[in-house]
Amino acid sequence: MASPLLHNSHGSRPAEVFEDFFSDGVVAIDFADEARTLLVGTESGHLCLMNQNGDRLVEDRSFVGLRKLVWSDSGNIGVAVLGHSRMVCFDARLKPLWDASITGRIVSIAISPHGSHIAFSSDSARLHIVTADRKEIAKVDTKRAMEHLTFLGEAPELIGAAEFGQLCRLDLNGREIWNERLMNNAGDMAVSEGGKRIFLAAFNHGVQVYDRSGTQLGSFGIDGIPSRVSASATKSRVAVLTLENRIFWLNFEGTIQWAVDISQDPPVHICTGPLGDRLFIATQSGCVLQVAWP
Repeated sequence: MASPLLHNSHGSRPAEVFEDFFSDGVVAIDFADEARTLLVGTESGHLCLMNQNGDRLVEDRSFVGLRKLVWSDSGNIGVAVLGHSRMVCFDARLKPLWDASITGRIVSIAISPHGSHIAFSSDSARLHIVTADRKEIAKVDTKRAMEHLTFLGEAPELIGAAEFGQLCRLDLNGREIWNERLMNNAGDMAVSEGGKRIFLAAFNHGVQVYDRSGTQLGSFGIDGIPSRVSASATKSRVAVLTLENRIFWLNFEGTIQWAVDISQDPPVHICTGPLGDRLFIATQSGCVLQVAWP
């Protein structure tokens, strides 16, 4: 492992695939599971599309005010949130398709695997579902603003989580399939196996695990306070980032396979590959690193 960031690690050590730098700071990263491309967004509004070898494919610096970013698994469409309330939908060449603003602040956004639908939640506790051509098909008032949203890959549905509120499953018409009350805060959410497993980074309560019907299966206890979580699409690996700047690489039973302390350049984003064989890490300084296991 060449990167000094990974020196303080133990377990099944990965190989470094690439390391790149974005000096203006990374706001978001998202990986297209099918297209195998990584989209990086920076604080200055710089979008960079990379392949999984680290080659920069397309770049655009016009997304000023970038705050959130999602990229479809098919790698053909994405959405950026600029400022509090503006959304820009763009194509595979990062060229805008449409631009819209809403009343209120956008707190979460998600895109379906093939880019056909987009969901976003506002701070007024309202969830919107629109098609890729901007047609609104559902508007749902929720008890609290949905801080985390994820579309399912195997059904036209999505999972939403609200802090100290609810974990729910909805269809694309906004109809509630199930709703479970959450008793604690959730810093992040990851969904795997088409919704069969749902992981919540629940801070002092560890990583909480739910099944496709919203039943809690248990939790993963790790050394630290989980703030972010990412899971592979297959039943393989889960990555957890803690407030203590440690990253844990676990199997689906919660056993730690690898761990690293990156306190010298705190990680801010993590993203797993679909097969659970690679992990993307973005740090506070703007380093974007990919590691992979054989």
